[in-house]
Amino acid sequence: MDYAGLDYRNVRFPVNRALTEAERASRYNQGQRGRATPMDFLSVVKFNSEYMDLVDRWYPIKGFNVWLGGCVLLTSIGMLFAIYGGVFFSGRTAPVEVVDWVGIVGLTPLFLCLAWAGWWLIRTECGRYTHYPIRLNRKSRQVYFFRQDGTVLTVPWESLFLTLGESKSPLAGTTYDLRAHVLDDDGETVRESFSLGYPSPLGNAQSIDKFWAFLQPYMEAEGGVERTWHHLKGNTGYLVPVDNRREGWRWSIARSFMLGAHWPYLQLLFSPFLGLNALGRMLAMSTSKIPQWPEEVERANPEEPDDPYRLTWRDNGPLGWWELYWPMLCTVIGVGAFVGALGWIVSTLWR
Repeated sequence: MDYAGLDYRNVRFPVNRALTEAERASRYNQGQRGRATPMDFLSVVKFNSEYMDLVDRWYPIKGFNVWLGGCVLLTSIGMLFAIYGGVFFSGRTAPVEVVDWVGIVGLTPLFLCLAWAGWWLIRTECGRYTHYPIRLNRKSRQVYFFRQDGTVLTVPWESLFLTLGESKSPLAGTTYDLRAHVLDDDGETVRESFSLGYPSPLGNAQSIDKFWAFLQPYMEAEGGVERTWHHLKGNTGYLVPVDNRREGWRWSIARSFMLGAHWPYLQLLFSPFLGLNALGRMLAMSTSKIPQWPEEVERANPEEPDDPYRLTWRDNGPLGWWELYWPMLCTVIGVGAFVGALGWIVSTLWR
């Protein structure tokens, strides 16, 4: 859907380039308070007086590549079986003609390439990490980014060039994130980039203003810890349940349907896609590793056990009807409709 910066082989955002004028014009300056209504967009994993952990930009849409790749892979394999079965194992008495060989020679490489593409899509999410956390330490002024290859980038908060990031996707269109650039000593050349915040594929540029208004006070404002704690406790009620664990199947369903949280009828309408996304998300999570911060990072980020502002997923309120049970029902209906439609198509083709 919107996997800018993510690749099976660890390809990220373009680097070793100069800052663009658009990036300069849309910069978020440290020390400049956001004026929008603060929103965290369900991105916080762990919170305390010392640091805050966030999920990466690919976490909200995890599962999409799995089910899409699975459909491409299974369709390609099915077509290959159909072609070879129809020519060699259908019980026909006529000899294999030239046109049959032409079809086999022409279509076999095509479907093999499609099968490889489907597997590639699956591997962008399965067998990797459940998420790629970002840690912001308010006291030491350090930002830690867990790279896709398992290494960690450590950079001072004040040295980051923060700007409005834009990405283009054939399915999602233009999407936005809070992009963090690590610059060379010349202050012009981008050496590394990562996404510090991502609302959703449905977010707009104003969504990034809201996320900045949530993030900046915690890192810079006097009383920012208490203000952010009240926001998390009162406005959202949920922290992402991936702190030293894989998310459970219930959260996989709930998170997949949260894109349409305010429109239950749209959740039902798009339940075949969202339900498949939930199943793909479960598979991706169950096959992926849990990210672990290196020991030196943990030592540099001590957590006080009696911290009154400490929050984790264990402090979440219960998921209610519209957050969990309605999405569960939609998943059953949507996946059932998809399987039924697939069965009808297969039976029609085999007649």
